Amino acid sequence: MSPALRLATVADVAALAALYRDTALALGPRVYTPEQVAAWTRSTDDAQRFARYILDAHTWIADDDAGPAGFCGVAVHDGVGEVHSLYVRAALTRQGLGSRLLAHALAQARAAGARRFVAWATPFSKPVFERAGFQLERIVAEPYQGVLFERYRMVSATL
Repeated sequence: MSPALRLATVADVAALAALYRDTALALGPRVYTPEQVAAWTRSTDDAQRFARYILDAHTWIADDDAGPAGFCGVAVHDGVGEVHSLYVRAALTRQGLGSRLLAHALAQARAAGARRFVAWATPFSKPVFERAGFQLERIVAEPYQGVLFERYRMVSATL
């Protein structure tokens, strides 16, 4: 049975930070240097900033018996849906959960007025966005947490 989806609340932030950090530690070494993995995991160090990352978007959580299995957040401003997050527990990747979360979050954002979508993708999420109809707009190499990362700007017209 597929995990149920629900909106994140402030009570979920710590569990989502743990999922985020665990995913970065488990998957990061596949494509990133140790310095990049360390920088990625530092994103959860500032609890208030991470809470804004989750709560400033409509963040949907997929729950299973072990807790949050994944999450996806989209913020809508002036008809544009900005995908803030897309994370799945490392043990559950490549099983369709990320695609399901993204599709649900985009549908909810469309209902809230989004007519176009944008996202910053990683090597892990880029294929999920492509399957959802996003196209690569540009590749950017810039520092994050003091370490250089390559990211992909993905865009989609109406989905």
